[in-house]
Amino acid sequence: MNKRPRIDLDGVPLVDEENPSTTLVIFRFRTTQGLTMLMPESAEFSIPWASVRSADLDLLSGTFRISLTPEYIAQHNWVRGAETLSGQWIDRVTM
Repeated sequence: MNKRPRIDLDGVPLVDEENPSTTLVIFRFRTTQGLTMLMPESAEFSIPWASVRSADLDLLSGTFRISLTPEYIAQHNWVRGAETLSGQWIDRVTM
């Protein structure tokens, strides 16, 4: 049975665009309350929509970007001062 390709962002590792050497967080999914993330080798947590400045998906490049508010960045150590987190998404369906 052939499955239709779909945008599947669950599991996209996100890095600081200014310092992309380390994965800071893994995107899981979006809800009406915000974005659900997974700390590598740890637990899931949510970022409320009020703390998200933008969340963009570029279909041409497969780039997923999230920009956070300065208040959220200042309050959460895991962000390490990163303003914009980005990652590459790859579909799980082979066309």
